[in-house]
Amino acid sequence: MERLLQDCRFAVRRLAKRPGFTLIALVSIAIGIGANTAIFSLVNSIILRDLPLQRPAELVEIYKAMPGFTHGPVSFPDLRDIEREGSEVFTGVAAFRLAFVQEDFQGGIDALPAEVVTGNYFPLLGVPALHGRTLLPSDDVVPGGHPVIMLSYGYWQRRFGGDPAAVGREIRLNGRPFTIIGVAPRAFTGSLRGLSPAIYGSRMMVGQLNGLSDENELEARGNQGVFPKARLKPGASLGQAEIVLARLERSLREQYPGQWQRDNKIVTVATADVIMNPMIDKVIVPAAILMMVVVGLVLLIACANLASFLLAQAADRRKEVAIRLAMGAERGRLVRQFLTEAAMLAAIGGGAGVLLAAALLGALERGNLPLPIPIELDLRPDGRVLLFSVLLTAVAGLLFGLAPALQATKPEVAPTLKNEGAGGGRPNRFNLRNVLVVVQVAVSLLLLVGSALFLRSFRARLDIDPGFGAKPAVVLNLHPGGTGRAQDEARGFFRSLRRELVALPGAEAVGLTGDLHLSPMNNSSTDVTVPGIDPPPGRSAHAVNVTDVDAGFFDAVGVRIVEGRAFLDSDRDGPRVVIVSETFARKFWPGRTAVGQVFTVGTVPQTVVGVASDAKVNSLGEEPTPFLYRSYDQRPSMGMTVVVRTAGNADGFVAKAVAVARRLDPEVQVIEAKTMERHLASMLLPHRLAAWVISAFGALALLLAAIGLFGVVSYAVSTRSREVGIRMALGAEPQSVVRLLMGGGLQLVVVGTVIGLGLSLVAGRALSGVLYGVQSTDPVAFVVAPVVLVMVAVLAAWLPARRAIHISPVRSLKSD
Repeated sequence: MERLLQDCRFAVRRLAKRPGFTLIALVSIAIGIGANTAIFSLVNSIILRDLPLQRPAELVEIYKAMPGFTHGPVSFPDLRDIEREGSEVFTGVAAFRLAFVQEDFQGGIDALPAEVVTGNYFPLLGVPALHGRTLLPSDDVVPGGHPVIMLSYGYWQRRFGGDPAAVGREIRLNGRPFTIIGVAPRAFTGSLRGLSPAIYGSRMMVGQLNGLSDENELEARGNQGVFPKARLKPGASLGQAEIVLARLERSLREQYPGQWQRDNKIVTVATADVIMNPMIDKVIVPAAILMMVVVGLVLLIACANLASFLLAQAADRRKEVAIRLAMGAERGRLVRQFLTEAAMLAAIGGGAGVLLAAALLGALERGNLPLPIPIELDLRPDGRVLLFSVLLTAVAGLLFGLAPALQATKPEVAPTLKNEGAGGGRPNRFNLRNVLVVVQVAVSLLLLVGSALFLRSFRARLDIDPGFGAKPAVVLNLHPGGTGRAQDEARGFFRSLRRELVALPGAEAVGLTGDLHLSPMNNSSTDVTVPGIDPPPGRSAHAVNVTDVDAGFFDAVGVRIVEGRAFLDSDRDGPRVVIVSETFARKFWPGRTAVGQVFTVGTVPQTVVGVASDAKVNSLGEEPTPFLYRSYDQRPSMGMTVVVRTAGNADGFVAKAVAVARRLDPEVQVIEAKTMERHLASMLLPHRLAAWVISAFGALALLLAAIGLFGVVSYAVSTRSREVGIRMALGAEPQSVVRLLMGGGLQLVVVGTVIGLGLSLVAGRALSGVLYGVQSTDPVAFVVAPVVLVMVAVLAAWLPARRAIHISPVRSLKSD
C-alpha cells in the first residue's frame, strides 16, 4: 500500500508538470468513456434491464400472426377463448391494450398514454403496488362498473409530486371520475419498454378509457388491439402451449372466417426473449449493436492516441529509466509506476466521462423530439451501467498504458547512458507509434465513410415525395368529449368544427380522416373482394389499407384526384362509394378505367367514383401500395384527425385550431396537435438521428486522428532537430525540409487510408440493408471521406513541420 501511494503521488506530480498533455489526455478519454457509457445506458434501459416480474421464465407472450404483421394483437373475445382453451397449460392469461386518455384538471387538459389491463394483470406478473393496491380480478367484472385506476411511478411524480396521499383521490378521465387505488413501482414501466403509460385501467372500462372506437370492444372480435401474456403451469412447456393454441387457432378459423383467415396463426414467444415486440426487436437489436460498435471505435482511437503520446514520453524518459535500472531498480516496479500514471489518467477521465454521459442523457430526456408516439426511458445508472463504466475505464487504462510501460522499461542501458544516437537518424518506420497512427487513420476513415453513407441515405429520404402534405397544415387528432355519445352527435361536432376552422383567417382547406398516412399507430386494413381477381393463396380476400375521409380531405392534404371525382356531401344517403389509389386501380383493373367499377368490402358492394394519386402509407421507403378511401359521411366515427391547410406558417395556427375545438366542445379529447411538418418529420427522426449521431462520432474520430498525427510529426521533428539544423546550415530550402518532415507522417496516412477503404467496403456491405437510395459502394462517400481525411492529415502534419524550420540552426546543432 505504501508503494502504491508513492506511485500515485509520483504520478500526480508527473501529470501536474505537463498540464497541456494531461488536459488533452483527460478530454480524449472522457469523450471515449462518456460516449460509450451514454450509449450503453440506452441499450441497458431498452434491452438489458430486466422488468420486475416474478419468475419471468414461466411467462410467454401470445400474438396473432397475419401477412405483413407476424406478431400482432388479438381481440377481447379472442382473449376469452385463449383463457378458456389455455387453462390446461396456463395458470392464468392476462392482457393489456394501449390507449390514450384525457385528464381534466384545474387549468387544463392533458392527453395521457394508458394501458387497459385485465384484472389479473398485476397479480399474474407478480408486480406489487408501491402505494395502495394493484388492480385485481374483482375490478374486472362488470362493463363500465369499475372506475378505478393505478398511476405509473413517473406520472405520480409529475402530477402529484410523489405524494402518497394521491391514493384515494379522484381524477377526471375522458369526462368521468376515476379513483386512484395505487401507484406502480418505479422499475415497472409497462409491458412495452419505452412506451411507459401514465394510467393503468380495467379491461371492463375500455369503452370509457379508450373511447376512440365506435364499437363495443369487449364483444367486437374484429377490433384487435389486445396483447395477451400467460404464465405456464409447473411442468408445462412452451411446446405444449403451442399445441393447445394451434387447436384453438383451427377452431377460430372455422367459426370466424372473416376475422381468422387460413394464413392467420397464434404465435407464442417466451417473455424473456422479447424486448418490445419481435418485429420491432429485429430493428432495435442491430441498431444497438451498430451504435456500440461506433462508440467502441471512437474509444479505440482515443486509446491509440494516448498510447502514442505516452510512447513519445517514454522515449524522452529513456535516460531516467536507464539510470534507475543501472542503480538496481526492479523493472516490475518501474512498470507499475508507468501503469499507475496511466490508470490515474483513465480513472479521472472515466469519472469525467460518466458525468458527461449523465449530462448527455439528461439532455436527451429533456429533449422535445418529434416522436410519433411518446417515449419514456429510465436512464438512471444502475449497477450494470456502473460496472460497465468501471471495466471500460480499466480496459482503456491498460490499452493505452501497458505498451508504453513495457517499452519504456527495457532500454539498452549502456548506449542510453552514453546518449548514443540522440537527436539524429531516421525514426523506425515500423515502430509501435506508427502502427497506432495507421490504426487511428483506418478507423477514422471507416467512421467517416459510414457517416457519409448514412447522410447520403438520409438525404435520399428527404427527397422522397410522400404524396401529401406539401403545403403547411395543422393536424389535430380529436375525440368528442363524454361517453356514449351517438355517432350523429360526433358527426355534428366535426361538421361545426370544419365550418368554424375554414372561416379562420389563413385557413385554406379543412378535411377529416380516420387514419392519416404515415401514422404508425393508426394504420387500418380491410378485406376486399374484386370480381375476376383471385385473392392470394391461403386467403379468402385481398387485404388493403383503408381510411375514412370526408369531401375536403384531398384538398386539405394535397392528394390529387386524377380520375373521376372526390366525395360529395350528397353521398351520405346514397349507395356506398369509395375512392381508390392509382396503385389499387392498376392492380385490380389494369388497362381499364377504375371509375364505375364495383367490388365488395365484406359483403357490402362499393362503387368507385374516383382515383387518387398514390401516397406513402406506412413508411417513406415503401413501394406504392393499394389504398382505399371510404366516405366518412357514410361511416361516421367518434374519433377523427382534422387537417387544416394554411396559407402561411402553420405553427401559430395549432393553438387557434385547438381553441376552436374546445370552444365547440369543452370536453373534447385532444389526442395530438401538431403541424404537418412535424408529422412527416417524426417518420424521418430515426434516420436523422442515426445520420447525425454517426456523423458526430465520425467527426470526433477525425479530430482524434488529427491530434494523433500531429503528435507523431511533432515528435519526429523533436528527435530530428539536429538533422534539421544541419540541413538548414548547409542551405537546404525550407520547403524541402517541411516536405521531408511531413513525408513520414503522410506515408502513415496513405497506409491507413488504404486499410480504412478496405474495412469500409466490408462495413458498407453489412449496412446495405439499412441504407435507402444509396449503394454500399457509393462513389461520393468513398471519395469525399478520404479527401477530407487527407486534407485534415496534411494540415496536422504541416503545422509542426512548418514550425521546425523556424528553429535556429545554431541552437539545434548545440542541443544534446
